[in-house]
Amino acid sequence: MEAPKIRNFYAVKVTGGQEISVAIMLEERIKTNDIKDVYSIVVPPGLKGYVIIESSGPHVVKFIITGIRHVRGVAPGLVPKSDIVSMVSKKPTGPAIKMGDMVEVVAGPFRGMQAQVVSYDSSRGEVVLNILESAFPLQVTIPVDQVRPVKKT
Repeated sequence: MEAPKIRNFYAVKVTGGQEISVAIMLEERIKTNDIKDVYSIVVPPGLKGYVIIESSGPHVVKFIITGIRHVRGVAPGLVPKSDIVSMVSKKPTGPAIKMGDMVEVVAGPFRGMQAQVVSYDSSRGEVVLNILESAFPLQVTIPVDQVRPVKKT
């Protein structure tokens, strides 16, 4: 019976803003050298300057990053799996709103205007609003994080 493969997450320091290009170069190196001990490459959203590599050991990570442009080295220690899951899992965005709610636009060209929610698409994170302060009927679609429910007193 084959021994279970150990999977650890290693943080690779890269030049800020070059995370995706480094991940693509690492992927190409893994494919051309037919390396089987790298299981995933994660570019965490919101974490600038790091690429996470899931591998069987640090020697594999050091081998694939050697000579890659914009790579600054491997951060000491391992990244816990729970941190990776929290980085890449989908978080609920925006306020809890439903059709017919009165909202205030807090960003964008309609900032400060009152509106009524016509529809809300939670999968896309967008809300269709009927702007109340315009001289003619105006419906706009904006991201849900740009609206805030109006507090009724």
